[in-house]
Amino acid sequence: MRHEGHAVPARRRVALGGLALGLLGMAVVAGGDEPRRLTLEEALAMAEKGPLAQAAGFEIQRVRAEKRGAGLWPNPEIQFDRESVGEEVERIAAVSLALPVSGRLGLERSAARSAVTAAERRGGQERIERRARVREAFLDLLAAQERDRVLDDGLGRLDHLVKVVRAREVEGESSGYDRMRVEQERADLAAQRLDARGALARAQGGLAWLLGLASEPMTAEGTLAAGATLFPDTGEARAQALGRGDVEALSAEADQRDLLGRAAGRRAVPEPSLLVGRKTACAGGACGSGAALGFTVSVPLFDRGQGPSAALRAEAAIARARRAALGLQAAAEADAALAEVRAGREAEAVLSQAPSPERILGIAQASYEVGEVRIFELLDAYRSALSVTLRATEIRLAVRKAEVALDRATGTERMP
Repeated sequence: MRHEGHAVPARRRVALGGLALGLLGMAVVAGGDEPRRLTLEEALAMAEKGPLAQAAGFEIQRVRAEKRGAGLWPNPEIQFDRESVGEEVERIAAVSLALPVSGRLGLERSAARSAVTAAERRGGQERIERRARVREAFLDLLAAQERDRVLDDGLGRLDHLVKVVRAREVEGESSGYDRMRVEQERADLAAQRLDARGALARAQGGLAWLLGLASEPMTAEGTLAAGATLFPDTGEARAQALGRGDVEALSAEADQRDLLGRAAGRRAVPEPSLLVGRKTACAGGACGSGAALGFTVSVPLFDRGQGPSAALRAEAAIARARRAALGLQAAAEADAALAEVRAGREAEAVLSQAPSPERILGIAQASYEVGEVRIFELLDAYRSALSVTLRATEIRLAVRKAEVALDRATGTERMP
């Protein structure tokens, strides 16, 4: 605090006035090539056209193509026979067609539909996961930009403080120790800023890879502000998690295996084949013809589909067990993510109610001006303000990522 009647030399007032401007000013970043600017919506739209999204789409197309070939009737067989004994010649032209009367083709078609359902639901969850990774990378870039800006501002303030302290040392109003302390603080902060620039480049590269772009400078346009409203209770979040795409896909896969197992078991039912054609016989120059009709039945004496049927029933049981395990995991992930988001948002509220770091720094500066605090106390106040600002960024980043994790766990996309 400033005491009444305490006089400050005019030269010192000028120097400290410059210090005040430096401490509260913004550092100017040298210009260069304009980086690519992206909003989250633009990044997500680009990700939908990237190679990862295309691969997922092709997988669903593959399963749908397999469905078109499932449960089809067997192809007919065309038969030509010619037999000759002496002057007698017989010719037979016929068509043979197997008659699948056991109902296995209908089961195979139903199994193929279940396979498509499984692929589509898994693809839906994979899309949410893929977009969640883009959202996380976008948040990482936002946080890296904010850290770089905070450190750049702080470095600019220290640069100005170094100049002021050097000027005061020349005038005999400050010691060489004060100057060295400030220069040491400035060097430490410069190293932190260089490390932050490296983290910024890594964040840019990570986002570019997810978007299918070559690594290039880019700027994320957005904020680390709070996301969408939360689920009203853990029960709703847990129910949403139990119905997410990859969990339901395992149910559809179990149904598919059951249906294929039943279809394999139908091989124990005899299936007839019908032959229809025409027979022509020639002897001694005279020829005659008539209809040819044949009927055969397969006898499933050895292969009754018992092996594939048992294996498919086991696969169905495995899929249901995995679904149960994945459901428990999804519910646990939803509970943990929801709790983390709630705790993080409370931490954000606590920080928002705390005194402003800029205000604390201003008080420390005013006290330094009147000689109530020394240089290392001013630097301590500066470090504290910088640490609180960076910590607030880390907390906001962690909470936003927890919100993304909650979306991933519940199979939703609740963006602000």
